[in-house]
Amino acid sequence: MPPLDFNGGDEGYLMQLMLLLLFIWQGVGMSVTGGSWPGFRGQGDSQSNADNLPVEWSDTKNLVWDVPLPGYGQSSPVVWKRRVFVTAIDGPNKERAYVICHDLRSGQELWRRVVGTTEKVKVGNMVSQAAPTPVVDDKRVYVFFETGDLYAFDHRGRPVWERQMTRDYGGVKGPHGLGSSLVSDRENIFLAISHLGASFVMAISKRDGQTVWKAERKSGMAWGTPLLVRSAGLVELIVRGGDGVTSYDAKDGKILWWVTGLKGAPMPSPTLAGNLVIVGSDQKEGSMAIRLGGKGDVTATHIVWRPTDATAYFSSPLVHRGQVYFVSKAGIAYCLDLATGKELWRQRLGSGECWASPLAVGDRIYIFSNDGKTFVLRAGSAYQQLAINSINELERIYGVAAVDDALLLRSGRRLIRLSEKKPNRS
Repeated sequence: MPPLDFNGGDEGYLMQLMLLLLFIWQGVGMSVTGGSWPGFRGQGDSQSNADNLPVEWSDTKNLVWDVPLPGYGQSSPVVWKRRVFVTAIDGPNKERAYVICHDLRSGQELWRRVVGTTEKVKVGNMVSQAAPTPVVDDKRVYVFFETGDLYAFDHRGRPVWERQMTRDYGGVKGPHGLGSSLVSDRENIFLAISHLGASFVMAISKRDGQTVWKAERKSGMAWGTPLLVRSAGLVELIVRGGDGVTSYDAKDGKILWWVTGLKGAPMPSPTLAGNLVIVGSDQKEGSMAIRLGGKGDVTATHIVWRPTDATAYFSSPLVHRGQVYFVSKAGIAYCLDLATGKELWRQRLGSGECWASPLAVGDRIYIFSNDGKTFVLRAGSAYQQLAINSINELERIYGVAAVDDALLLRSGRRLIRLSEKKPNRS
């Protein structure tokens, strides 16, 4: 596995990730502190305590750096201390996959790795292209590509282990590829494979890449990323797929509870809100809030509310300060009351689809559109727009990360860092 380039430097640092516990009712949620953004939507909730993130930006304001990326990618960046990791795919049939590491402060590329792919799939506009987001911890970055290839690298780009899922369990079947991202706890990473072939969810040891457990699932297309939650002394892995939601014991893969009868395409990822799990759908009355703590089939007992009109297409629901935010396929933003699901406001943003999930930082909500614009709103029960931002020739925003002094935007071929620049004082 020869590198294209390696300029890793001498930073064998360790950093302990601190988590802020948010206690809402009887549940426990986790919010990312300002130093790291370890996975898809941070800790799976798109919440950040980062300082010095801008409200406004442009080509000449609050833009720190803008770097091109090799190939094309739909994954989000992940951050550990001063290192930013992104993935991409290249070739007409996805012959090459990239893992790239950039310095957070300067944008300088520290290293990149290129690996061959197990499954060759013709690239198309509606086929995933490096869609799964990696996870990173204090020692390694773990990356998964929709070609079935799973890798672990240390922070300097040295390979640790690898696996080829399609070689072990069969090729990907379906028109759109795979999009589910990795999630992790201290010891394992978790992966959900949902397609028209053999589908499953599994836990894989971070240490050596070996299977800890594997649970078969009903075949069906789904792009949502699993959600790890701690509830009633258990760690649950909650997976959306097909027409239902299923909770697995993260220790051994045994099913704890499930909900059936969901409507719409299963693309948004579930979101934790205290003792509720919020599930988005692109169909009216398809989204819902599910109360944790059940056993077996809880369809009739644990659905707390369903919104009448609010929908989510690609972007996942965002929960912040007692409200739930959805963004529809048509670019309509909805704000609901978390406790009741009552609609508080709706607003057409005018930019059509939003694939990246919205972000909450303090009293602000960031919504990222497919035409490269970002809408910054005041969080709350009344609609208040603070800014609409864009950068020249920036196309669809696929993913974001938010750490102290850095809001990172990722399009197909660009990685951008924004920061609130303070005026010089003489």
